[in-house]
Amino acid sequence: MVIVDDGSNEVEFDELNKQVSKIDKRGKVKIFRREENRGAMLTKLECVERSTSDWVLVLDCDNTAFKGYLNRLAPLKNRCDDTIYCANWAFPYFPFHELSGMSIDFQQARDFLQNGILKRKYLLNDGNYLVNRRRYSEIVSLIGRLPSDVVDVLVVNYLWLSKGGKLEVIPGAKYMHRVNSSSFWSQTAEASKKRLLEIYARLEGAVPWDEDFLQKLRSGLV
Repeated sequence: MVIVDDGSNEVEFDELNKQVSKIDKRGKVKIFRREENRGAMLTKLECVERSTSDWVLVLDCDNTAFKGYLNRLAPLKNRCDDTIYCANWAFPYFPFHELSGMSIDFQQARDFLQNGILKRKYLLNDGNYLVNRRRYSEIVSLIGRLPSDVVDVLVVNYLWLSKGGKLEVIPGAKYMHRVNSSSFWSQTAEASKKRLLEIYARLEGAVPWDEDFLQKLRSGLV
């Protein structure tokens, strides 16, 4: 397990180490600290890059993977590097059961947005999933640093789909997802909604990721 501390102060970082040491008796958890806060997207990218296995489960710090989730992901055979393997339920708020067993590409994402499925089911904005370390790093590193990484997962997933990747929803795989008044989404609601709607509009219009969109992201225009 890899944890990257994204700019916490010394007291918070010490507490993190204390809590991990209580649980990790075999030294399986590797903790890295950055003094500079670089945001959620680049922190998750660093976690993946610091991992040593070919496949990595990306999990935000406010979520918990159920044992059954890991049991569903572990036996997956013939994994494809260009496929992200998603849970079918971000318990208790975001059930993706309607999409269970589906492997969604760019065109299908467009169709599902147009008929309303992906506007009711927030799969495109879900980023707790199993990824190929090499391919994920290759794709996400194309984005670089953004002035604001609101709906960072939607940005990544849009790029992933644009590059020919797929999102596959694994039946029976679920994790605990927490939402509270201090969550990143709640604090950035206006900016998050603006970027979400822009990406939805591009997908619905069958407009893939391009350099113009990246420059808008980097300049804060979207």
